[in-house]
Amino acid sequence: MQGTTGDMLEESAAALFQHLWQLYRKFVDNNFFYHREVYARLHRILVDEAVQPFRFLDIACGDARATVEALKGTRVAHYYGIDLSPAALELARKALESLGCPVTLDQRDFIEALRDWTERVDVVWIGLSLHHLLAPAKLSLMREIRGIVGDRGLFMIYENASPDGEDRDAWLRRWDRQKQSWTVFTPEEWDAITAHVHANDFPETTSQWHSLGRQAGFSRVRELFVASTDLFRMYCFQA
Repeated sequence: MQGTTGDMLEESAAALFQHLWQLYRKFVDNNFFYHREVYARLHRILVDEAVQPFRFLDIACGDARATVEALKGTRVAHYYGIDLSPAALELARKALESLGCPVTLDQRDFIEALRDWTERVDVVWIGLSLHHLLAPAKLSLMREIRGIVGDRGLFMIYENASPDGEDRDAWLRRWDRQKQSWTVFTPEEWDAITAHVHANDFPETTSQWHSLGRQAGFSRVRELFVASTDLFRMYCFQA
């Protein structure tokens, strides 16, 4: 039986998600994005510094697999996740069952979701998604998050970042050079990934990340991790 237009669009979206997800998993499985180091650092901060027990908001959570590993062995009281992809959230729902805490998942664009957010949480986390926004939009979102975490909460990010003095074009040239090391991708896969990065990734310098944090109302900004490629950095913002 011939499918409807809606059915075909749904199948097309599912196929696109599956293709992009397979590429993303290659990055994660080969630790090209340093997920092992970053999520181990996140776990340590949650154990040592977060309000206990804590309510955790995972922005652009994807399948939540890495976050679940970071949350194991912590006193997480409630997990909130936001993602635009229903397929990713279905994977997240299954992965989050192991935590044994209440879970709330919101299928929406995270900018829209945070604008309407009413729940107070103790820790907000976003990894490799905030860099899709230009600096003014980053600042607006960070101001929303400052209100969500209150005076005792933590806001942590892992994002594209440049050393001071480097512009976006120089960062992109350094990204392009990773082709020599990240050899698991086919030429077609690498071209697709690189086209996406050149169109959508907007890194900030170290000083600019600190400045955005202060403008958003955070008085303390710490750099927690620097990738050995110096393409990504992890920061913690506190009131």
